[in-house]
Amino acid sequence: MKLIAITMMISLLSACGGGLKDEKGEFNFFTVEEATIKRYVNDKPLPSDPDFTQDKTVLNRDYPIEIALYNDGKWSYDLPNLGKGQGTYEYKNGRFQLFAERSLFDMYIDIVATDQNAEKVVLKFSDRFGPRILKTEKINFD
Repeated sequence: MKLIAITMMISLLSACGGGLKDEKGEFNFFTVEEATIKRYVNDKPLPSDPDFTQDKTVLNRDYPIEIALYNDGKWSYDLPNLGKGQGTYEYKNGRFQLFAERSLFDMYIDIVATDQNAEKVVLKFSDRFGPRILKTEKINFD
């Protein structure tokens, strides 16, 4: 019985760490100035019907999730498994902190730089499976 309990505990602890490391080890996070990370913000207020094919977005295709930030402190998201929505964000402690209220749960997501110049960012949040850190790609950043 103790062996089963120990095995289950090791499995649980291993699963909790999933998604926190990339193939090279743990991510390095950087506190960056707002002007540095502001390149991820669209230079317009949130439209009534955001067009992710035209607006600057960050995307993770595997999760999947797509996020667009706008200069009025609002953001829009598309989670193909859960739907679309919007919320508010603020720059705080060297990162963007996003919030959105949903009927089943509230979303809290951080956009965090993984280099000093914020050329690359990750999404940090927790879902029903625990903590997540997702690499992103930039769309429409020409």
